[in-house]
Amino acid sequence: MFFESVFILTHKDTELLENEDSEIVPLKEKLSYGFAYMPGTFYGSVMGVIQSFYYAWMGLLNIWIFIAQIVYAVWNVVNDPIFGNKIGNTRYYNKKKREVQRYIPYIKFGAPLFSLCFALVFFPPDAWRGHTSDLAIQVWLFTWYLVTQIAYDTLFTIVLIAHVALLPQMTLNQREREKLQLLGTVFNLPAILVGFIIPVIFLADPTNESIFIFQILVIVIAIFGIFPYFILSKYVREHSEHIPEEKTPLIKSIKLAFKNPSFRVYVIYDGVSVFLINMAMVSLPFYLTWVLEQMEGINMIVFWIGPILSLIISVPIILRIAAKISTKTAITYYLGMLTIGCFFSFFAGLSENWILVSVGFSIFMFGFAGDFILHNPMRADTIDYDYWKISGERREGLYAGVGPLLSKPMISVALAIPPALMTAFGLIYDDVIEGLDPTKGMFLASLSVNMSMTLIPGIACLIGLLVWVKYYPLTGKIVEEMKKELRIMHEQRLKDYKEKHQS
Repeated sequence: MFFESVFILTHKDTELLENEDSEIVPLKEKLSYGFAYMPGTFYGSVMGVIQSFYYAWMGLLNIWIFIAQIVYAVWNVVNDPIFGNKIGNTRYYNKKKREVQRYIPYIKFGAPLFSLCFALVFFPPDAWRGHTSDLAIQVWLFTWYLVTQIAYDTLFTIVLIAHVALLPQMTLNQREREKLQLLGTVFNLPAILVGFIIPVIFLADPTNESIFIFQILVIVIAIFGIFPYFILSKYVREHSEHIPEEKTPLIKSIKLAFKNPSFRVYVIYDGVSVFLINMAMVSLPFYLTWVLEQMEGINMIVFWIGPILSLIISVPIILRIAAKISTKTAITYYLGMLTIGCFFSFFAGLSENWILVSVGFSIFMFGFAGDFILHNPMRADTIDYDYWKISGERREGLYAGVGPLLSKPMISVALAIPPALMTAFGLIYDDVIEGLDPTKGMFLASLSVNMSMTLIPGIACLIGLLVWVKYYPLTGKIVEEMKKELRIMHEQRLKDYKEKHQS
């Protein structure tokens, strides 16, 4: 009953303009597409504790992390548009399905390598651990840290761009898109729990035994992650009529994308959302140890009751706002909750009152689910606008590749800030105790982690909220008009495609 009630929350005026029969996605395709969200969420969540593994466990110095993240950021900026445009220009004929494809081949054939590269990140030689004063070992550890991340990100780019690009071309129907995204959210929940919370448990205060269990978990997740992509490649079909006959050069594609006013705001929005999530994932293991554990009388089970309940309650609230008002309003709401929650949690952390911190986290969680629910449907609207007003073609792959121009470097920023703050405030690796040592006192150590977990993400959210409210152009009326005209364009394109290939 819950999912049925959620599914009917949609833009009713837009629905009246849509032909339900031609845009309904079969259930097996919905489930297959939603299931394929799990590997990326698993991998991304586990990668969120990479600094706990390398900085707090392996003893990689902050200077090497900083250098690696600069190189990693440059590669992230360069490779996404290149692969996005390449994928968007692909025309692969699947003999078995008898259809031209551009996205599914990258998902199917990239999945095994994607899983392998993910696992390798967390398996540097154990003999390199704890040698902070040995330059040669630090260089080798730095090399492993950098090269495996670049390999992982390259496959992440290829597979995830293809997966993300599938959704907008599967259907124009806003209700169907929301169903697809909601099913993805349902599959994401266990992936978030297993892929993030459990590794945090093992890495908040790492030991030889906990690291061994963590690495076993990494292998299990990597093996499991292959299968959702194979299932998607078997059951999800592509709409061959949307694949352009002519290839578009990369520079021209980027210029066309930046003519789209919705895309220009989306780039900032995507950067803020990715920065926030990665800062939270990187900082939380340290926050549990150096902030929450310093508060007397805290009960972790009681602490998390409010935030978890808030997360569950927020899902229907966000969907109802999107349905009754607009997607823009729903995103405004959740960015506001994130901003308030971050600032409240920061000052609550300074007070060392765990009840107030729990309240702050609860406010934060009232907005946290928003990006997982609305990100792809909102990006689909941006791509629809490009098709409608800019290029006249469906260019999901290009947008999936160019969209992260800000967000991919922000991953590196999010990975670099926590260890940099901890180093500056005296929380550094000590070879003698084989762990982090608050060399300048507990207050400064706690403050550095509190800032990286709450204050800095709060400032980023506030900036994103202000830009979003003022500049995002796709309000309800514009989206309604766009859907109506796109329906006509799609029907004509399908008719022309069938006539061409039947003759």
